Amino acid sequence: MRRHSASLALVVAAVLVLAGACGSGDDGAPASPSVSASSAGEIRLGMTNDLAGVGKTPYGAVTKALQAYFAKVNQEDGGVCGREIAPVVEDDQYSAALALEKTKKLVEQDQVLAVLGAFNTTNHQQVAPYLNDPNGDGNTADGVPDLFLSTGWSGWGDVQKWPWTIGYIPDYTTDARVQARYVSQNFPGKTIGILYENDAFGQDYLSGLKGALADPALLVSEQPYDPLEPDIGPQLLSMQQDGVEVVFLATIPEFTARAIFESHSKGYRPQFAMSYVNAPASVAAALAGGNSPAQLEAGFKELEGTLSTAYLLSAIEDVEDPAMREHQRIMGTYDGPPVSSLSVYAQSLGELAVETLKRSCDNLSRGGVLRAAELIQGFRPSLLAAGIEVDLGPQDHLSIQALQPVQVRADGTLKKLGEAARAQ
Repeated sequence: MRRHSASLALVVAAVLVLAGACGSGDDGAPASPSVSASSAGEIRLGMTNDLAGVGKTPYGAVTKALQAYFAKVNQEDGGVCGREIAPVVEDDQYSAALALEKTKKLVEQDQVLAVLGAFNTTNHQQVAPYLNDPNGDGNTADGVPDLFLSTGWSGWGDVQKWPWTIGYIPDYTTDARVQARYVSQNFPGKTIGILYENDAFGQDYLSGLKGALADPALLVSEQPYDPLEPDIGPQLLSMQQDGVEVVFLATIPEFTARAIFESHSKGYRPQFAMSYVNAPASVAAALAGGNSPAQLEAGFKELEGTLSTAYLLSAIEDVEDPAMREHQRIMGTYDGPPVSSLSVYAQSLGELAVETLKRSCDNLSRGGVLRAAELIQGFRPSLLAAGIEVDLGPQDHLSIQALQPVQVRADGTLKKLGEAARAQ
């Protein structure tokens, strides 16, 4: 009981803190415009984000943590390639139009070497065409490195269409495949259904699930929903009537909580499996209507047993890990945000960006940076979970293709289920 209380207290705390250079080199890289920043003692990296939270996201913490990590690299490690990293950030208010406008400013006025960590699949689908072909002439040789996206749409892996774009977070198809394999092995013969957002996000999960189940015939119910339509009762009723025993939730936290709550309130208690985009604490808070200890305790009880996946160390459970202690020091020393899953993610993103730049010192151009990123193999940022690493290639622009299966406990902590697994 004491362990439960202590773990829950840590979870509560975590919830409260969340609410380009010259042309082609000898490597055959595409030509790119001169970027004066890299010859002036600094390397400019651009990022747009919902900095002030106007778009009602908490993602501004990612940029603040990334700035703190780069400050550490500059002050303690001497920067990269003998230059300081100079992040140039713009507030896009989580708007596609503003994201495009601000990205153009970063490239054309601020002359950044690369852009980093873009959020939101739908928004970035408006920005990526510009970064891959800035003058719109159909020739992508003048592109800008569009590095390590914070969106898991599998479409970013289409290297022919997006030669300058590289994803970072695990793609949603990989997540679906890892979970499908786990369910096939541990729930043999159980009938399966999927509730999925009817867009690129949800359709990736549907495709991944169909392609990885040991027995595709066990998928007996496919239920799309419109994220602008709050009523998902009919879809849940259909799955119940179809006798679904394992329900995959390709949903964002609001709809994940709604699906679990409505199902349980009607006495329908299938085995739930949810996308890794759902932080358990966020879903628990939505389930119980708030972030107080009592509300979170109630929410976690509803969420208990739900399957998911992870790829980062936990700011709660791995607090004593040396890498997490160092992360806490960096955030505290360099004016980072409170430590949370967002700050952990941001530093892991920053470490990958620094590794890429280190490999580019002999050709600090946009093409050189892209080629350096494409040659990264077996790199493990310090805050990735055990068994997870970054592997890229000229024809492989998806950084992380393994995940750790986990199950949510009643106190909100995660139980590891075996070892990290790859999608294939």
